[in-house]
Amino acid sequence: MFGPDPIDLYDPTPYGPFAYYGHLLLGTVALLAASIAFFARKGSKRHRAAGFVFAAAVAITCLTSIAMLANVFIPPLLMAVFTAAYAVGGACLALQKGTTTVRTAEVALTVFEIAGVILFLRIALAAVQDGLIPAFGPVVIITIPLILLAGDLNWFLKAQDRTRLRTARHLNRMVWGFVVVLRAPLVELAAGGLPVPPQVVIAGPILLGCGMLWYFQRRYGTLKKA
Repeated sequence: MFGPDPIDLYDPTPYGPFAYYGHLLLGTVALLAASIAFFARKGSKRHRAAGFVFAAAVAITCLTSIAMLANVFIPPLLMAVFTAAYAVGGACLALQKGTTTVRTAEVALTVFEIAGVILFLRIALAAVQDGLIPAFGPVVIITIPLILLAGDLNWFLKAQDRTRLRTARHLNRMVWGFVVVLRAPLVELAAGGLPVPPQVVIAGPILLGCGMLWYFQRRYGTLKKA
């Protein structure tokens, strides 16, 4: 299967009920926690606690996704796992001091995401060639990874500005991590029959991410590309 696996709340097959409903619950917790973190006062206890819950929920959701992929391999979900872990991991590292260990971990995350993109494209381009999916399909999926990788290039080239850019990078990564987590069930719900216009499924999450960054830029006035 290349396309999404439609969400059926009444039938977890081919997954076990615990894994299936636990996965959905964790994803919901992640989205709610991220929403609280985004609009809480930055640096407050609520902000930090919600951010921690979001990061932890995403990490566990990625692990449950891997278990689900073992049952039904869906390349877009695989790419979502790579990108969610990469984005949220990068957001957490951005707030740390630029030690050798932290910088090495950041480079490792970048290599991890590049490997994910290459793996996904190898599968996706073969599916395009076989006529299974339209040519624009892979482009939609890798748009967010490419945005994040471009941010990495900027981040590494401006390592001396880490202190000034780290808050912006943290927020950027959290926003795109949130969008990736949101897009996965949106696509699956649409495949399951939810009347969502294709334009919303394709462009909606990316436009949402851009809109959120625009809002925070106006609210805080300190965001740079990171």
